[in-house]
Amino acid sequence: MRILPFLTILLFVSCDQSATVDQSADAAPTVIGYEMNDENKRVDIVAGEMASTEVVSAFFDAYNNADLEAVSTMEHEDVKYYTPSGAVIEGRDAHLEMAKEFFAANENPHWNIKWSMSADVNFVAKDVENWVTSGVEMSFGPDSARTTVNRVVDLMIVDGMVKMGYIYQRTLAESEQNN
Repeated sequence: MRILPFLTILLFVSCDQSATVDQSADAAPTVIGYEMNDENKRVDIVAGEMASTEVVSAFFDAYNNADLEAVSTMEHEDVKYYTPSGAVIEGRDAHLEMAKEFFAANENPHWNIKWSMSADVNFVAKDVENWVTSGVEMSFGPDSARTTVNRVVDLMIVDGMVKMGYIYQRTLAESEQNN
């Protein structure tokens, strides 16, 4: 039984996953992936600023409060969205009008961020782009017949405001309903 204390210590040491990533100003950025540029060359994607995820959180909070004017103040005037249907919404005013129509046609909409991460694309020939990618559960309709979809929302954040967005959507499988 003298091996039991050794195994206990080994278990505690091996389960300690407390390694951290050095995010200090002196540290090189943490590469988390890549994007292919127009010349088919890899461009590093690195961990971005957490402040950008707060912009996205406030954006969806404004939607959940049906405060479309607040949503508009978080967008650049020339914002552009690419929607799941293939439509392209160009400009803050066009997005505001579309959002009003959506709220008028859909009862009790709600956006629930499940996860969100900020990343910077380190282009060489143009400015670095900051993108916040979020998994969002979106639901609407009366409580007795709610429709719920999963979305991946990819928003470019420039100067603390939404500049562009790509929205991807999938319908929940029957086995995922009411979970």
